[in-house]
Amino acid sequence: MFRVILTALMCLTLGTVKANAAQINVSGSTSVARVMDILAENFNKTHDETYIAVQGVGSTAGVALVRNDVAEIGMSSRMLTEREYQDNLVVKQFAYDGLAVVVNQQNAVQNITRDQLYKIYTGKITNWKELGGDDRAIAVVTREVSSGSRYAFEDQIGLSRVLNDRRVSTISPSALVVSTNSMMKTLISDNQQAIGFISMGSIDASVKPLNFDGVVPNSINLLNKEYDLARPFLIFYHQDLEDKTALKFAQYVTSKEARSIIENQGYTPYEEQD
Repeated sequence: MFRVILTALMCLTLGTVKANAAQINVSGSTSVARVMDILAENFNKTHDETYIAVQGVGSTAGVALVRNDVAEIGMSSRMLTEREYQDNLVVKQFAYDGLAVVVNQQNAVQNITRDQLYKIYTGKITNWKELGGDDRAIAVVTREVSSGSRYAFEDQIGLSRVLNDRRVSTISPSALVVSTNSMMKTLISDNQQAIGFISMGSIDASVKPLNFDGVVPNSINLLNKEYDLARPFLIFYHQDLEDKTALKFAQYVTSKEARSIIENQGYTPYEEQD
């Protein structure tokens, strides 16, 4: 039943497939999907025999789809857990990404510290005046629990704890929850009191990125490891995946051509160290 429902949903949400082309499903992180869409489009142009279909459903959902053989390749914007690795997955990193803390363009605050973020998201700091801003309540925005961006953010800021052998978020339950980077930006651009976090590659004029511990969120500082709010962009698939085109696309994602596209989209390509 799980596979039937998920397959139906994917058929409804994926775009038009080329006639007579075999479809390869790549599913997972909505942050990764932004650049994966472009990589897939470029790959499809030179491979008429197949169609790479990208679906942003969240990192955790991507693992489930690959585990249940609904998707050939998964995407994640966080490291996989030990339990997820037990599914005999091949995991490849192809890019670095930063998490940018963003506020409304009218917000006067320029910088935020790790400690301040922790206190904001746990409800200990509730007014912008405590950060040197206006005397206005802070509207805290976060991502859904299955989001790789949220997982990475919680991991970086220390916003989780272990309870009965399970990882539990300590983000205040009063925080607003959105499901994509785009929704996060839309909400923050419309609310002068809001704060949230998005993929660095999704930064645009609709929101204002804050310096984190005095460091500007950009690819140079990310590559030099001066910007600490960093996380990997990963693809993964079963070790026994036999689809040659799917494997060819997985290789393409880490190719020189793909690295150029990744960089042009505002992300930092990953290269294996000697």
